[in-house]
Amino acid sequence: MIVAEWKSGQNYNIRNENGFSTYGVTAPDAEGMTPIELLSSSLALCVSISLVKLMERDGVDPGQLSISIEAEKAADSPSRVERFVLDIQLPELLDPAYRNKLIKSAERACTIGNTLRRGAEIEIKAHPL
Repeated sequence: MIVAEWKSGQNYNIRNENGFSTYGVTAPDAEGMTPIELLSSSLALCVSISLVKLMERDGVDPGQLSISIEAEKAADSPSRVERFVLDIQLPELLDPAYRNKLIKSAERACTIGNTLRRGAEIEIKAHPL
């Protein structure tokens, strides 16, 4: 479970059940991450994890890989991200055919990507503090 809290005069605090926390912010230049940055990082991390697991399964040393991601907001209403663009840098020595197979397999394996493509039901419950 993730908990997001706001207290007057403080930053938004986002934490998981293990006690790890980060700050949520409303502007990209503030110390912390915006909701769009958090969503984007979830997608990039999920694809990265999928790629590493696939390479390890295939007996290929993942070495180093890097994923840059940009989120493009829709120009019309409602406010939403319309498109994510991922730039994936894989080890140079990989065969191009294997590289393409990896990308396609990681796309299918990534839970966050699949959720964003197909949508998810959102149920909101409100309780007094």
